Amino acid sequence: MSRRGAIVTFTNLFPSAAMPRHGLFVKERMQRVAAATGAAWQVVCPVPQVPALLRRRAIDRAFAAMPAQEQVDGVPVHHPRYRHIPGFSMRRQADRMVAGARALLAKLCAERPVVLDAHYVYPDGVAALRLGAELGVPVFVTARGSDVNVLGKDPRIAAQIRAVAAGARRLFAVGEPLRRGFAELAGLPDGRVALVRNGVDLARFRPGDQALARERLGLPSAGALVVGVGRLVRGKGFHVMAQALRKLPAAVHFAVAGDGPEREVLVNLAPPGRLHLLGARSPDEVATLLQAADLLVLPSESEGWPNVVTEALASGVPVVATPVGAVPELLASPVAGALVRVGDAEALAREVARVLGMPRDAERIAAWGRRFSWDEPIAALSAAFEEAFAA
Repeated sequence: MSRRGAIVTFTNLFPSAAMPRHGLFVKERMQRVAAATGAAWQVVCPVPQVPALLRRRAIDRAFAAMPAQEQVDGVPVHHPRYRHIPGFSMRRQADRMVAGARALLAKLCAERPVVLDAHYVYPDGVAALRLGAELGVPVFVTARGSDVNVLGKDPRIAAQIRAVAAGARRLFAVGEPLRRGFAELAGLPDGRVALVRNGVDLARFRPGDQALARERLGLPSAGALVVGVGRLVRGKGFHVMAQALRKLPAAVHFAVAGDGPEREVLVNLAPPGRLHLLGARSPDEVATLLQAADLLVLPSESEGWPNVVTEALASGVPVVATPVGAVPELLASPVAGALVRVGDAEALAREVARVLGMPRDAERIAAWGRRFSWDEPIAALSAAFEEAFAA
């Protein structure tokens, strides 16, 4: 056990009192690593400081209201500020993040040996690598998905990633296609990036009483229930499912846990009375929704390692999703579900109808989902952190 050192997670993806569901997957992973290694753990979650006159979005106002430090389930979380202009600052965001977090990180790194643990390659990873070089501390960086697949396509951002990536102690990615893409983007040998997938909380996500779950959430007790979980943004593809819903029998309903700017789009596309927008929900409520479901859909344009797929499988629920990121690996078992083309509402409707019409063996599906527990990734990460502390 590494009780002399500290892990400092550096990321904008972390829950807070203002946004309790933001970046839960980072918290789920790192609280397990900290427990396994015995290391002290703190989080530096930089906050974009938008000028008051430009705070038109709710998220900018939420960031402005965050305290400089808070406790999240007993973990100290620091919120250093950096200047940000929405729509104009992305290519300079890592520079500004460095400037805003430098003094705080220098203080934390002076107190004890530290391993800096960054999630999201840009701007977080790039900023952490620059700060780590200044402070002489080892840095781990984890690619999560859109940081490589979307932001990495910007030539100026890609150049910043390539300039610092070789200085990382360890580089990780949560899915195999993402791992290869990260190595290529960083200009490093393929073996320099390790695959460390996400895990699923098997105590929370498991088969349950479908009728009781529907009653708790106020969902229709009869008919087939297709569910989606995620932000209501274009890239998640829920608009495609809303279109597909019109091609499915009237007894099929679609319930989505999540919120975002596409809410009205979905309402306008879906047939009346068959779309149920539940808003943002806690992990326990998502577990209840999956127990209520007959099928999960994830028609995304891009993904890294989508946790909701493993959560559905562990809950005994089949999945119809697009073949992006690690999804083909997750659905490799014939009991797990089916793949459809991105943006194809006709194909999505056909596959949803086909999977709903098949006999469902919840225990076989859950057994497949249990393969993706946290045991393997936490063992690999703990060994990596112990090695860094020893060095």
